[in-house]
Amino acid sequence: MKSKLLKSSNTYLTIFIITLSVLLFFSTECSIANNSESDIAVEESTDIKQHNKELPEKKILKILTQNTMLIPFNFVAPAFNERTGCIIDLILKDYEIVCLQEIFSGNSQNRIISSWHDMICQGVKSTGFNQWQTDYFNNWYSLLPKKDADMWHPLSDAQSVDGLANNNNFWGVKVLDRKVNDVEAKLICGPYYIMGPDRGTLNIRQDGGLIILSKYPIIECSAMTYSSSSGTDRLASKGAVYACIQIGPSADDYIHIFNTHIQSHNYSNSRLAQISELVDFISEIIKSDKDYIRPILIAGDFNVAAEKNDNWMELADIAPPEIEKAENNDSLYKGTLEYMKFKEIVEGFPSTSLDAVCQIDLRDSWQELNPLDPGFTWIGKDWITGSNNPYGDIGNQVAVENGGPQRIDYIFYSGGTDNFYLEPISISLVPDNPDLLYCFDKKAKNSGASYECEEISLDNDCSYKSYTVSDHLGLELNFKIGINK
Repeated sequence: MKSKLLKSSNTYLTIFIITLSVLLFFSTECSIANNSESDIAVEESTDIKQHNKELPEKKILKILTQNTMLIPFNFVAPAFNERTGCIIDLILKDYEIVCLQEIFSGNSQNRIISSWHDMICQGVKSTGFNQWQTDYFNNWYSLLPKKDADMWHPLSDAQSVDGLANNNNFWGVKVLDRKVNDVEAKLICGPYYIMGPDRGTLNIRQDGGLIILSKYPIIECSAMTYSSSSGTDRLASKGAVYACIQIGPSADDYIHIFNTHIQSHNYSNSRLAQISELVDFISEIIKSDKDYIRPILIAGDFNVAAEKNDNWMELADIAPPEIEKAENNDSLYKGTLEYMKFKEIVEGFPSTSLDAVCQIDLRDSWQELNPLDPGFTWIGKDWITGSNNPYGDIGNQVAVENGGPQRIDYIFYSGGTDNFYLEPISISLVPDNPDLLYCFDKKAKNSGASYECEEISLDNDCSYKSYTVSDHLGLELNFKIGINK
């Protein structure tokens, strides 16, 4: 759930706490998989000259970050089951990398991972991948134990980061233990996905709700759980997951991907403490870059509202509820002290000294590419939206809370420190306009790897209409990556 820095009623909080408690008690205890069945080694090349020859001079990739609001109770997350199929449709379109948050439904997790792997298999069979990608897949798949031939495991099979880092991971992905605290963190990962961070006490499993999906091989991964947590977020396992993704034929052709979901509700101190730990975690991870720092992408729901620019209501085609006066609404301030502190933490990256660093910083891709666009990724159900707003003139139909519009989802990037570069091209909201109107009265039809969501018009008979698949809008970043010749 998201608070968007708004106060919730005592009644709502009580219901939410009871709901999540029931969810956690019905979750299964994590089992520990046997690591000794197969040791799949990923070839590591250090020949930089060969790397420069094989990696294309320029490659265009797309990354999506989306808070999905998939909590397995309809009164907490409306139509979560029906929306899962539509979210699968969304992520299978044309994204090379996908970062998802708030997937707390085990059934939704399994459907998403299964559909993604079906798509990977289809890409291999139809020669939709580069030859080196196909060879990588075939080599990995041929070494899988027979019992793992369906290629993916549920989060209930998660194992501790430190345990996987000290033993062979038969899923063919090297696990790094770079946690910056002593809080338990479990994950499940394969060459095309990572899920977590998970932790468990007795028979209760606490899920972080994060997934990274990739069409390119994940060759290293990690996860961490934040040590500071407040309110109902204590019932979850807020943290971050990491994937080192190989995007060229050489194991040196990789980029760093981080996915996170930061503390919600009115707990600014916990939120800023978590962001500080995230920066520390990233700094520890990139110490592996011995010769130079590779490009970095950090995506997720940070729950920190960005500063608003002038005439933002007109630009976003949005208006406050009639019972609210804009000048008296705390959520409408153009900037907040918390956002300033947030920027200071991010701009303080890296938090540790790195021998390979020439000049490295993290940049807010939206602020850099769309400085005049308010880019709101969340609004309350009570706000009035127009036909030019992504929610259309029906407002945020999936939201369960009231509150003013805020840009709280981000994609930060660092271009790297060598001629192997990452350069953002464009970033947009998903959807960026009210295009497809969905009816969530019925579950989306399964058609293989994808789903068929029922698309309607405003005139159709449907009790649950929405232009969006979640209460959040997604962010899509298009970027170039390659070699400067």
